[in-house]
Amino acid sequence: MTEKGEQLTVKGEFISQGFLPESQISVNFIKHMDAENTVQLAIEPTSLFNFLMVFAIKGDVHCLLGKEQKSIITVSSQQHSLIAIPNGVTLKPVDPNAPYEIAYINISTFFLSRYLPSTHPAFKIVQSPSLNEPVLFCDRVLHLSPEISVILNSIENSVHTGFCKRLFLESKVIELLALQLSQFEQAQNDEPVNRLTKEDLDKMHEVKEILIANIDSQFSLRTLAHMVGTNEFNLKRNFKAAFGTTVYGYFNQYKMEQAKMMLLEGDSKISEVSSKIGYKHATHFTSAFKKYFGYLPTRLKMSLLIFDPEICLFFITA
Repeated sequence: MTEKGEQLTVKGEFISQGFLPESQISVNFIKHMDAENTVQLAIEPTSLFNFLMVFAIKGDVHCLLGKEQKSIITVSSQQHSLIAIPNGVTLKPVDPNAPYEIAYINISTFFLSRYLPSTHPAFKIVQSPSLNEPVLFCDRVLHLSPEISVILNSIENSVHTGFCKRLFLESKVIELLALQLSQFEQAQNDEPVNRLTKEDLDKMHEVKEILIANIDSQFSLRTLAHMVGTNEFNLKRNFKAAFGTTVYGYFNQYKMEQAKMMLLEGDSKISEVSSKIGYKHATHFTSAFKKYFGYLPTRLKMSLLIFDPEICLFFITA
């Protein structure tokens, strides 16, 4: 039992980077990359943590309610959700024998209400713990965008300590909440999409992995479609359903977010970053970067001298 009231049934290593009662947040990662260990995590209700952000980085995860293990939602790979958990929740991988990676963040009513105004349509989730029932932040699929993936990666690999660690982690959780709110608002206006079959979803994940593994390359839609055994029409339709954006929209977002991370965290020159993500000319990269972020990469390099904040963190590696 942890100091947050969590019962862990884990074969593997539990690594803690601290708990931030001042912020009323904790961030956790579960990684299981082989078939010899299984993980099941029961998050008990406490007076502090009433809400749970779940990010399925790899593999699907069941969110089950209370001792009865009643299903609340299944968060599929590369999706995420925010849930009110007045009665406690168990996170259970759909396939415990397959590789999976899950991030989950506990937050309090106090923290959430600071950043979610009562006039926002999603505010209903703040009021839900008094109903003694789990409530989903959004009844539509929310996609794990490259921007969210970069933030989760920066949290997992954070080296901040002390007060700077608290600020860094807290700011990152606020960023994640902002991105969830943005996707929530977008979902209110989008037309419902048909749920993909497992075969089609696997093909779209294969396309995504091809793009990520070849960040410096260019692919036509026809080439990508043939590589995974589909056609251009199905590729465009199914990729949008799986990830909430177009193939090239996702690829561009991933490249820009990776470029930003390289510029912030490394000593790479702009020309080097440009080459790594597939631009032959640094000027073309500079233009694309400004179009995406609204400012030049040179400004980002200069800002490294300024403190950049983030929230609380535990790691479970199975």
